Amino acid sequence: MELTSTGVDFEQFAVGLNLASFPKAAQFVAREKELSKMHELLYGHSSRSAVVIHGLGGIGKTQLAIEYARRHKEKYTAIFWLNANDEDSLRLSFRGIAQQVLKHHPSTRVLVNVDLEGDLDRVVNAVKAWLDLRENKHWLMIYDNYDNPRTSNHSDRSTVDVRRYLPETDHGSIIITTRLASVTQGRRLHIQKLTGPEDGLKILSNMSRREGIENDRSLYTTWQVTFDRIRKQNAASAQLLKLWAYFDKQDVWFELLRHAYSADDEWIRKLTEDKLNFNEAVRLLCEYGLAHAEPSLRQPSGSTGYGMHSCVHSWTISVLNGEWDDGLARLALTCVASEVPSTDVDKWWLLQQRLLQHAARHEHFITDGKTVNNLGNLYKNQGKLAEAEAMYSRALQGYEEALGPKHTSTLDTVNNLGLLYADQGKLAEAEAMYSRALQGYEEALGPKHTSTLQTVNNLGNLYADQGKLAEAEAMYSRALQGYEEALGPKHTSTLQTDLLRNGVGSLKIDFKRCKLRLLSRKEAKMSIQRLECQSPGLLSAHPQARKAVERRIGHMAKFSF
Repeated sequence: MELTSTGVDFEQFAVGLNLASFPKAAQFVAREKELSKMHELLYGHSSRSAVVIHGLGGIGKTQLAIEYARRHKEKYTAIFWLNANDEDSLRLSFRGIAQQVLKHHPSTRVLVNVDLEGDLDRVVNAVKAWLDLRENKHWLMIYDNYDNPRTSNHSDRSTVDVRRYLPETDHGSIIITTRLASVTQGRRLHIQKLTGPEDGLKILSNMSRREGIENDRSLYTTWQVTFDRIRKQNAASAQLLKLWAYFDKQDVWFELLRHAYSADDEWIRKLTEDKLNFNEAVRLLCEYGLAHAEPSLRQPSGSTGYGMHSCVHSWTISVLNGEWDDGLARLALTCVASEVPSTDVDKWWLLQQRLLQHAARHEHFITDGKTVNNLGNLYKNQGKLAEAEAMYSRALQGYEEALGPKHTSTLDTVNNLGLLYADQGKLAEAEAMYSRALQGYEEALGPKHTSTLQTVNNLGNLYADQGKLAEAEAMYSRALQGYEEALGPKHTSTLQTDLLRNGVGSLKIDFKRCKLRLLSRKEAKMSIQRLECQSPGLLSAHPQARKAVERRIGHMAKFSF
């Protein structure tokens, strides 16, 4: 049944096919038998239908899914592509879906009040709720590159449980592409290598954008020839392609590289002197089909990202670079670590989300203390606490050996570990870290330095969690007085401490009477508004902080008497 613009289904839920959100694929070499089978399994059923396309990497699973979407776009109200390579990419894909839906239907009830720049898990749930609506029956979801499923024997952070990201309703259509025959979330369709010589030549020609490739020329040989041509035209383009092996295949952008520095790498400094140089280098890679723009990944935190096909990326790793290049790996890590923003930067969490996939590439290779500490910050702020603890512990050991236990860089990492332990509920360990950091800061920087005051504030939070209300009040009062003198009464740190001292906007401690007094609704609302006006979206965008605040209120309330 073809959909028409007269049906309520079309009017309420139609979202145009956005090819910009799909990965760029080579010209499709028809697999008519597989396409016909997919349509039979996916379309026209009264209940939800799902197909799992599995086969070797680079065999054409993604291209097959995209071709099906193109051919049958008129049969679906909405078609969405999701990167299922890891959980972070999946969450970002759901945010892209929400943006597409709201672009076509700005008043969509289940999405309109969701902060798309905040907690991505809430965005995922909101999109799933939209897909679950009873009248919204004719959508197609494509989960691409689901190659790391989470199992009882394989549960590290790089794995994904796709079931958490599937709509729960019994309608709609789903395509999953994977290398694994063990994925069972739909009817399996095994894609095998094309055996016809004409089809093989077409694939080689399409991937290299050339005609008449000889029978014995492999893709890797073709790409090497292309690389040699690129190197003659623009040496920076060729070097960028080699460096790309040490980043994730997806979402490399200008600002990511701009902090790169190396005495021996003049090419990277010239490449990032201005955006025109970078764009020219990437343009050449795109012209030869080795890279492509990914406009769907454009974020408020930076410019348009560029990506490459997983097969091309594998070639840059295994063939183009040959053996591991310590210099390029260190350069890539420097780029990532230098771009990690502080939490004082506007919408810092968006940039951190973009950096995660690159940070995970070589975390075990890092030895520089500052880089390790920055990656610890990145993981912690994105809620990846186990990874953050590993980074902080490595950084602390390195700083203690290189700089000594009382150096401010060492103390910064000690304080960061305290914050992490507090988030994990390890309150005794957190107090030990805070106390060590506070003593060190007071000796090195003085009692009124902002680093000292931040640790004082952290101790106040910890004491509130433990129900030590008198100690918490003393810490908050000291921090508040110091912030007002050093930063002024309207600075975010001052406002946050003021809010905490007054019971995190919900409770107010009256120590003289040894009891807790509820703030009036007006007082609580005004306190929250002051903080939100100073830093828009701060509370709604930090689920971990919000949970900590709620936990702290709970601890404080228990000690009312």
